[in-house]
Amino acid sequence: MVKRIFLFILGIIIIQFSASLGYATLNFVYINKNLAEEYSLLLNGYIYSYMLIGFLIFTIGIFDWILEKIKASHT
Repeated sequence: MVKRIFLFILGIIIIQFSASLGYATLNFVYINKNLAEEYSLLLNGYIYSYMLIGFLIFTIGIFDWILEKIKASHT
């Protein structure tokens, strides 16, 4: 139960902070590079990757909940 709630909340938090996480990661990875034209493209890529990670973590929580419901109904 606690694992499922943790996964739900963690997934939502990652999705909510995906823009700031993407911005921080982009600045960390490309700290000494000039990204004049590619900055927005790279930033969108990092933001979408964090959104995907958050969605996958949230989905794992949902699948865990569904599997627990199925196991409970068979006993």
